[in-house]
Amino acid sequence: MVVRIWVSLFAILSAVAAVHLPAKRQTNDGVHLAITPACGKLGGAFANANAGVVTTGIKTLVAFGDSYTFGGRSDGGPLPAAVLNGTSPRAGGRGTDGPVWAEDVASDLGATIKDYAVSGAVVNVTLWPSEAGQSDFLHQAALFLSQNNALNSATTLYTVFFGINDFGASSIDGNHLPQAAADLLAQIQQLAAAPTNAKNIVVLDDYGRGSHSATGDAWKQAVFNGLSTLRAQGLNVAFVDFAPLWDAVLGTSPGFAAFGYKTSGACIPNLSQTNLSGECSTPLNSFYWLPGHPSKETHRIMADYLKLVLANCKA
Repeated sequence: MVVRIWVSLFAILSAVAAVHLPAKRQTNDGVHLAITPACGKLGGAFANANAGVVTTGIKTLVAFGDSYTFGGRSDGGPLPAAVLNGTSPRAGGRGTDGPVWAEDVASDLGATIKDYAVSGAVVNVTLWPSEAGQSDFLHQAALFLSQNNALNSATTLYTVFFGINDFGASSIDGNHLPQAAADLLAQIQQLAAAPTNAKNIVVLDDYGRGSHSATGDAWKQAVFNGLSTLRAQGLNVAFVDFAPLWDAVLGTSPGFAAFGYKTSGACIPNLSQTNLSGECSTPLNSFYWLPGHPSKETHRIMADYLKLVLANCKA
């Protein structure tokens, strides 16, 4: 009888050990910001800046964007649980192993998130033949507007995070980034008009994810300049530039170790894989989870970075 009990217990423990336990991934495990965002002001060169956005009292966060913002659902409804399930490397369908930055921000604010982001999205898909069939800001905003959401403009924060896929497409389809910037600003104008009357807008950028180019910087400057116009029209606007964060992690000043990372690379080796094959030995301390896609720890410090910009970079 004793032998049978021990055999059964061993079988149970072996089965438990073979299960991938996502709950272990739900802390930030020593990963933290090691830089403070540098600030600028609207009307100058692009920089982190906040002209009027106050998060106190925000009850709803409406998010538009690509895979960096995609929370597993793109129609503004409740998001699936941000945990790994079985052997899938995508937590609730996300491009990471937990919540994305927008979910972290909403959680910090005690706000409801309405997420319309779609992986692979660009600003205006008609500008990029190589991106045919992908989502874009225009379609995401159109879906939001079609729902006739009766949101209080004073207690709703809108976030707009595009540019990564636009920048990538520009190397194939030509430099249509100036028009993409104009289209992004025009779509924000539409959200600011009746009946939505959006008042609080945060635009985020990380177009090169550690690389820089004249055309990419021109895109960023055009968007930044447009925020000055929106501010003059009475909107509360902020710009969050993640480039310094990526530079600090991927470069040597101060480098990834200063942030608590064990590697600046990806934990899962292949972006398209559907299982955890080849998972790294430091899943809780990797900058990227999937190639080019932040780990949940990185998403957490992205949210912290945004909060510092809003608090410290008042233009």
